[in-house]
Amino acid sequence: MKESILQDIERLLGNGRTTAALDLVANSALGLGMSREIDRVERLRGDYELMTRYALDGFDDPARGDMLASIAGQIRDVAVSVERARKIDSAPTLYFNTLRYERMQSDSAVGALITQYRQINDRLTMAALSDNPKQASETLLKQSEAAEKRIFNLVWITYPLTVDDFSAIEGVFDDAGTPEHFKILLVSAVLLGQLHYYDERRLMLLMNLYASGRKNDRLEVYALCALLLSMWNDRNRSMSRRMLDRFAALTELPQWNTDVKMALMQFIRTRDTDRINRKITDEVIPRMMELGPDLKKAMGDIKSLEDFSPEENPEWEEILEKSGIADRMKELQEMQEEGADVMMATFGKLKSFPFFNDLANWFLPFHTSHSAVVDVVGDTLEGGLIARTIADSPVFCNSDKYSVVLSLSQMPTAQRSMMMSQLSGYAEQIMSAQQATHPATREAIANVYVKDLYRFFKLFRRSAEFPNPFESPVNLIVHPMLAAVFDDEATLSLVGEFYFKRHYFDDAFEIFDRLSFKMPPSAQLFQKMGYCLQSRGDIEGALKFYEQSELLNGDSRWTIKRIAACHRALGNHESAATYYERLAAMTPDDLSVSLNLGHCYLALRRYKDAMAQYYKVEFLDDKSRKALRPLAWCNLLAGDYDKARRYYDAVLAIDPSPTDFVNAGHLQLVTGHYREAVERYASAIAAMNFDHGKFISTFDDDVKTLFPSGLDKVMRNIVIDSAISRASTLGTAYNSKK
Repeated sequence: MKESILQDIERLLGNGRTTAALDLVANSALGLGMSREIDRVERLRGDYELMTRYALDGFDDPARGDMLASIAGQIRDVAVSVERARKIDSAPTLYFNTLRYERMQSDSAVGALITQYRQINDRLTMAALSDNPKQASETLLKQSEAAEKRIFNLVWITYPLTVDDFSAIEGVFDDAGTPEHFKILLVSAVLLGQLHYYDERRLMLLMNLYASGRKNDRLEVYALCALLLSMWNDRNRSMSRRMLDRFAALTELPQWNTDVKMALMQFIRTRDTDRINRKITDEVIPRMMELGPDLKKAMGDIKSLEDFSPEENPEWEEILEKSGIADRMKELQEMQEEGADVMMATFGKLKSFPFFNDLANWFLPFHTSHSAVVDVVGDTLEGGLIARTIADSPVFCNSDKYSVVLSLSQMPTAQRSMMMSQLSGYAEQIMSAQQATHPATREAIANVYVKDLYRFFKLFRRSAEFPNPFESPVNLIVHPMLAAVFDDEATLSLVGEFYFKRHYFDDAFEIFDRLSFKMPPSAQLFQKMGYCLQSRGDIEGALKFYEQSELLNGDSRWTIKRIAACHRALGNHESAATYYERLAAMTPDDLSVSLNLGHCYLALRRYKDAMAQYYKVEFLDDKSRKALRPLAWCNLLAGDYDKARRYYDAVLAIDPSPTDFVNAGHLQLVTGHYREAVERYASAIAAMNFDHGKFISTFDDDVKTLFPSGLDKVMRNIVIDSAISRASTLGTAYNSKK
């Protein structure tokens, strides 16, 4: 039996082979002795055969599509039950380990555990009246937290949720006395279970919570994000008619479109996280370490940051500017202000605490009463102030806030006391500033939740066992049930610009293409569409869009330059030269235009015209060496060997490339200096890492240009053979020096 039948079922249903899918799940259930599933399959088979008979007899039935979708959905449900039954006894994943544990417990029911949790919290409220309130509170708090984790795990691994499970979970959301952090924790438990196995009751829970009208932004936004990720994860699966009707009601809510667009932007930003991490770890930190001695020297005898100011130490700022770090830090700051996650590179290393071995703790909203917080900061007024400051920080997501607290616990006692003293000194000032700001917006709430989710799927020690909705970009715009939300010019422009600015050119082009049907023709839009295609190597496609842009704005130097570059890349040197000539007339002092125009003339064998452009570059910028190589080659092709030799001597004196050695060898060859040619060619071969084939190919290609009548074959073979032999000698001498 195969490891999983789910993919086979999807393939069969996708190809319309419902009978084969029924046979597959029936046989699989029979092999496991699953009588309930066998009976269910046979009922589905009867329904399908009856529907088929009516269809083949020509009876019209408007509900036939819904019925077929329902049958397919129920076949999938049976397949999930079969797969779970096959794995439950031996699969080593955390999911099935947890499932096996719960099956051994006598009280393993969602409703029963929630009732126990409420009872513990009631006793916790009354603990202040006990003989030893502190000890009673500590004991009951630990019990409450343990119950929260167990309920989280049970909601996660229960499939499918029963009517009683559904009612118990909804009861938690409706109960004003249940802590908000636990309600939010349950949202993630519902999401995780849904990512493993599709369950419409879970979707209904999330839909109801989002639309509950409780005026609780955190619960609504968390439910929405979980719902959208669930829909994205199962985007190829059809909902039942009941769920479609419920979803249609959601779309009528006045805040629906705004909220979904807001959530999309948070999901899109996760694509930047890995890039930001690489920028910090591969660019900023190594460069800062390299500059360490220079920075220390610039700071002189400064003992603390309070003693330092850029005005008094201009070298500090100058070093950062010259190194490029200042620009990178500015870019990161701008991205953070836009909601990007610049903290994961730092806090990713602080997720090794035992606290994060518990699955539920990755999704637990930070709250100051949690034992992990109290154990570190204490239950004093000062400790509470510090915890509140961390809790209210808009910079950190929840798991990072726990990381901050837990990292304090790892410090030596003296150092931790000093750190907490400093924190408490700033706490009141920070809290006053935070209270002066507006409460967290729905966008900020979504931003925090998505960061927590992304950290879990990237950093949890067993994350590979979980279906990862972020494995591919979460692109809700292409989801058939959500596409209408984004089908307006403003949203498409916003998303397209986001992709374009961050160089996700495939996605940007797709969005811009949709946008082009929503707005009047735009030169700027066609420019960007062309640039997207050019960036991914589709030069011909890019050229078409640049030409459309030119029709709308024929004076755009940027567009003309791109058209010229595309023509040149495609080998259309005549057309490229025409556009570069237009540019040269517009910007006569632009030496890059002169250089490219010279390249076009050279390709067209208009050597005098090419040299005129190269001499212009050399004259106007005598420090530039960009014209040396083309001038040397041009003079060689034009037969002015003395000038060519002067330029090649200059080229070889400034870090020559393999091509430079080859071309210098050609000069010696055409002037009959064969031994000198062999020396140059040997140097080229050595510079090519002794790739003889590459050298011979380059040599023969150039000979066609240099010797229109053909090079004597015997002399050609002698020169190549001698050059390879000489290169071997050069290689031996080089290795002996090493």
